Amino acid sequence: MDIVIKSFNRPYYLDRCLRSIYRYVTGDFTLRVLDDGTPPEYLDRIRAQYPAVQIFCSPRYPDKVTALRRHVEGGAPFDQKVIPFDFWVEQIRACSDIFLLIEDDIWITGPLDLAAFAQQMQAQRLDMVKLSWLGNERLNGGRRVNLPSAGAAELEEMVPAIPLSTQTVFLNRFRVRSVLYHARLLRFCKTDMEYQLPLYALYAVASAFFKKEYWLHLWPMGQVQVDEAEQLRRAHSWWRRTGGRFAKTRQELTRTSFITSATNVFAGVRLDPFVLNYLLNEAWLRGDLDAMHDFPQDFAPEYLRPLLDAAANDRATYAEWLRWTEEFKGQYRRLGCVVE
Repeated sequence: MDIVIKSFNRPYYLDRCLRSIYRYVTGDFTLRVLDDGTPPEYLDRIRAQYPAVQIFCSPRYPDKVTALRRHVEGGAPFDQKVIPFDFWVEQIRACSDIFLLIEDDIWITGPLDLAAFAQQMQAQRLDMVKLSWLGNERLNGGRRVNLPSAGAAELEEMVPAIPLSTQTVFLNRFRVRSVLYHARLLRFCKTDMEYQLPLYALYAVASAFFKKEYWLHLWPMGQVQVDEAEQLRRAHSWWRRTGGRFAKTRQELTRTSFITSATNVFAGVRLDPFVLNYLLNEAWLRGDLDAMHDFPQDFAPEYLRPLLDAAANDRATYAEWLRWTEEFKGQYRRLGCVVE
């Protein structure tokens, strides 16, 4: 089975991700890292530590590395934010029919028997099995049905129940949402995300096993920007057309970071995420940042503070980083997610 890791400029988390895979995953697998701009000195260390890992770089990789260096040095702002959809699609086409998709800031926290998951997905005709939902059961809507266990993991099928409001406002082909918006009536309705939440029983960005055919349906060639709403609509159309089936593990088996981001910025918070990641990348490269410190929890603030204080970079101070993390976590808490 292929394990696919999407990666961009956080090798200290990629290191943690890979270590967690080798600690918890059993079965025959190929590790494929799809990198979109991690500078080569960091990828070289990853290659040295994990010689069996295959690293594929996106077509815009050289431009993104150059732009990152220029930005960190105080030059032009980073402007290479195009997501490599076609690169992802081409790489996934080459994968096994069932594959595990994660990202560089996601790590495994419990046993995963790949052969058992593949067997269960084939036997139950499952298109996707989620390993994580950030503690938010609203992302697993519908009726639950217990399925036979997959190795050490017990599975629940999520039988979707899409509310009439979601069908009317978000999925309606006559663009009811647009009509309501222009008529200034949406202020009396729920937020867009409230309408979309029930559809996450059919979809996951990562931390999931996918049937390749299903994932390729979600991400067609030629898409030019991230539009998760479009992926949700495509997930719904697949379910309606094929009678697709979706499941989750009874317990979450991955965790993710809420203390850094590849690109996110917030108004009024003077933290540059590219500079922050540069400082942490360099600390990791020097051996001053242990990727597994505090595992399976995320890095404790007290662990990272000396690294940021020693760097004395006013574009990524410890105090502003703490403010940034609260803003970042707040986005997820408002949706009902559980974050550290």
